[in-house]
Amino acid sequence: MAEENEKQETGKKRSKLKLIIIILIVLILLGGAMAAYFFIFSTDPANSAQQNNQQSTQELGSQNSKTIGPLYSFDTFIVNLSDSGGTRYLKVTMQVELSSSKLEAEIEKRKPQLRDIILTVLSSKTYAEVSTAQGKLALKQEILRRVNLVLTSGTLENVYFTEFVSQ
Repeated sequence: MAEENEKQETGKKRSKLKLIIIILIVLILLGGAMAAYFFIFSTDPANSAQQNNQQSTQELGSQNSKTIGPLYSFDTFIVNLSDSGGTRYLKVTMQVELSSSKLEAEIEKRKPQLRDIILTVLSSKTYAEVSTAQGKLALKQEILRRVNLVLTSGTLENVYFTEFVSQ
């Protein structure tokens, strides 16, 4: 009789152990599935902002492929980036798309002012800001916005980096 009680208790312990192991396996699988779901389908702000920038770039590309306005080429800009230590620099050559050919005369007159604006924008950036594709798009948008504030006879439609070296 004592042996039967011990066998029943051992059997109960084993069945409880099996049940605990099964529950743990199910919990681990559910946790993995949830993690995979959130990893794949999550909409974190950085990811959605990057997708929005890609969509706007594609829209701009499709609009610009139809007609491209006159282009104006700026001389090369070389600036120190605003990283600590001042050891990093940025070398940029760019062309800008003009809304009309009349704007070229105004750009020639305001060239020192426009170069100053662009130099100020470029030198205010850090290496981390300009080293990503998203950072380059944001830099283009900021240059467009700041330069268009001072132009009176038209606007810049787009900025094209023809050389972009950051070190």
